[in-house]
Amino acid sequence: MGYSSIIAKKCKCGCDNFPTMSYEGYYMSHAPQEVLDRLDRKHKRKKAITKAVSKLSNDQYAEGNYDEAERQYLINDLDFVHSRLVRMMAADKSGIAACFTCGKLQHWTLMQLSHFIKRSNTLTRWDNKANRCCCKHCNETLDGNLEVFASKLNEEENGLAEQLTELSREPYKWGRDELKQLLIASREKLRIIEQKFNTQTK
Repeated sequence: MGYSSIIAKKCKCGCDNFPTMSYEGYYMSHAPQEVLDRLDRKHKRKKAITKAVSKLSNDQYAEGNYDEAERQYLINDLDFVHSRLVRMMAADKSGIAACFTCGKLQHWTLMQLSHFIKRSNTLTRWDNKANRCCCKHCNETLDGNLEVFASKLNEEENGLAEQLTELSREPYKWGRDELKQLLIASREKLRIIEQKFNTQTK
């Protein structure tokens, strides 16, 4: 039996370890955080699709109707990108952001995306005006700290809280193509902000 002509490549970081394919050419513990984050997002997307497909009826599955599975995939991606976008937009060049409702200062990665209107109201789910960077205490313990949230919104724009509330009452189901376009636009905005942020923090 002849020897294989395939030559194992060492870790991209330059060490003597031989990585597995699952870490994009890096040995597991040497993979940069951005690679780990990307792989984690891929894993979550795959898990979301599997979960959505499992909910399809037998007839839908037999017909290959995966529309709802794809929609859920896009929605999960949009939630992730939108959350990161809003929190990074609220941060200064050192990465510190202020809670929209109480003013507490923390690194944006420790903050949460707080929705003035519940996420089930689809027209405002990815609206930058309705969703802000908030601390865990306001978002979780105080359930959004909505009275202060509304007051702060109205300070920015008179009647904004009422406008968003009225908008949220309109039922709407995003189509797949609409979700795709929104995701493309959101990713582009995030890419620009990440580039500026990386430049500022170097």
